[in-house]
Amino acid sequence: MKSFYKKNVIITGAASGIGRLMAVEFAREKANIAMIDINRKALEKTVSEMAGLRTKVYAYTCDMGNRREVAVTAKLIKRDFEKIDILINNAGIVTGKKVLDLTIDEIQKTMDVNFMGPVMMIKHFLPDMVSRNNGHIVNIASSAGLLGMPGMSDYCASKFADVGFSDSLRMEMKKYGYTGITITCVCPYVIDTGMFSGFKPFLFHKPLQPGHVVKKVIDAIRKEKPYVCMPFSVKMIRYLKLFPAAFQDSLLFAFGADRAMDAFKGSRSEK
Repeated sequence: MKSFYKKNVIITGAASGIGRLMAVEFAREKANIAMIDINRKALEKTVSEMAGLRTKVYAYTCDMGNRREVAVTAKLIKRDFEKIDILINNAGIVTGKKVLDLTIDEIQKTMDVNFMGPVMMIKHFLPDMVSRNNGHIVNIASSAGLLGMPGMSDYCASKFADVGFSDSLRMEMKKYGYTGITITCVCPYVIDTGMFSGFKPFLFHKPLQPGHVVKKVIDAIRKEKPYVCMPFSVKMIRYLKLFPAAFQDSLLFAFGADRAMDAFKGSRSEK
């Protein structure tokens, strides 16, 4: 997809963080944007700031973990846009609690927003992409979807699910001949947006800058890449699984995985 001119793009979690930056970048390239976020005020502010970019921008307030709200929002988007070319599932939350401290409701909410949210959006918009054999789905997962971390069990579980779902969906599209539909899974290390405030970075690993991540994601969409892993060390995680669990744990602890979430405070959510 060399040009985004007049393409219709959905971005969830679009009022802040990388979601907001992606919306702005797509608008600058004259794409039409459907912005979804749970924070109405932040969403309206972002939309007003984009007014000068002279492209079609619609805002929808929605809790991505609520099935009814997602269904209503999808219906509104279909009313406002003839078709959707790019769906970016970006909304996410993090609790940052130990397994013993997590409630079942908290775990369920994390899974609903981080995993079922993308699944519901895909179920609403993939059929039309299939009918046209054209479209691009981007799931913003995490490096936490490739390895477990203390204090992140529910978050890791949801992101592992995102990665697995993306892999399966990509292969299904190939199996059934929908070669015009691209699936991209994004697995970044911690991004400096405030969502992981208090996170103690791994040894030799500084938080990623949002602008850098957005540039990589948009480049991956343009080049139809199946995976975006950043930094380079994240690409090596899957090879780490070849070693015994005791070695994996020792190496990760040596880099600070056992202490990374000890002082977490975060914003608890980024949508």
